[in-house]
Amino acid sequence: MTDATPAGLTPAVGVADPATASSPASSPASSPADDGSTAAETATASTDPGRLAGVTAIWIREIRGRMRGKRAFIFITIYLLILVGLFWAALQAGRDVWTIGALESIGFGRGVFIAVMFIETLVIVALAPAYTAGLISQEREKQTFDLLSVTPISSFAIVLGKLLSGLSYLGLVVGASIPIASVAFLFGGVDVIDIARGYAILVVTGFGVGSIGVWCSAAMKKTQPATVSAFIVTALLVVGATGAYVLLDGRATDEGTARPPEALLYLNPFAAVSDAICQATGTSCLVAESLARPDPVVAQAQPVPLQAVPAFGPGGPGPAFQGNVGPGFQGFQPFAKPVVGGDFWPKSVLIYALLTPIALFGAAQSLSPTRRWRWSRTNRPQPPSGEPIDG
Repeated sequence: MTDATPAGLTPAVGVADPATASSPASSPASSPADDGSTAAETATASTDPGRLAGVTAIWIREIRGRMRGKRAFIFITIYLLILVGLFWAALQAGRDVWTIGALESIGFGRGVFIAVMFIETLVIVALAPAYTAGLISQEREKQTFDLLSVTPISSFAIVLGKLLSGLSYLGLVVGASIPIASVAFLFGGVDVIDIARGYAILVVTGFGVGSIGVWCSAAMKKTQPATVSAFIVTALLVVGATGAYVLLDGRATDEGTARPPEALLYLNPFAAVSDAICQATGTSCLVAESLARPDPVVAQAQPVPLQAVPAFGPGGPGPAFQGNVGPGFQGFQPFAKPVVGGDFWPKSVLIYALLTPIALFGAAQSLSPTRRWRWSRTNRPQPPSGEPIDG
């Protein structure tokens, strides 16, 4: 037996090669790189993780810790049992009232789709702040945030990894309802693109609401104030802005003034889902109908196209269509445009897509005081007193 290293094997990491250990010229610390820097600097640069490195590590660590216990599986099981129970109760109630035919089947399939969409929207609005508001504040409470902050992982990577870990479990909860929503295909009235559109709105909304929770968690040191703040901000965006729109719209209708801007409804995911449902099924068009109503100020300033609306009477409809005032003529009425959804929800999705990076940037700035973006310029470095000041 010999002490030679077998062919095909290399020395272990961190163990110097005997053939090169005695040669000073081949030492990594003393051999310059091609660009003039030392090998130690080159090794440091090659091991720089970058700004987004570590997102996967944080994501996997958090999701493994969440899924190792029994609580997650028990919650998903109870959640699916509730959804299936509601679906079965609705089916049994429908069978007792009417016989399922072609039209009734289409109506029931659309009803299942509408119910699942609104339930999932409520789940996201209620659970996204709860799952994300304690992701960073819990690290401070457990006194593990200092260990996380001294790693080479950037603040933005920490925030993004925490957001993905919190929304992964929420995505699992929402995704578990897709088979139940797909039951609508058995009854008809809903297409695949309709369900894909609805769940796309839910995904973008989840990221927007979750980023608000992460920002509150990064800005506060305790989990309870962060959770309360996340719910308050979400309620103001979803309920407060919508309530203000309803009040201002009612006042505008009564007084004949200008209607409020529809931008107040952009951050309401229920309005976006309602518009998508209106586009898919032609029902639940409350938002589309409200936005389609003409502005009282514009309606008074511009003429409205009119049409003749006859009624069958002793004179018949003929004279009314010819413009003669007959016994059956009722006058002129404005054209009633059919309400078709699909114009509102892309705007809501765009607003939430823009809100997500803004909230993540704010959370990253709240994590790292040394990298915090400063508005004032009073702390700019001043040149030495002996050198002239430019400009």
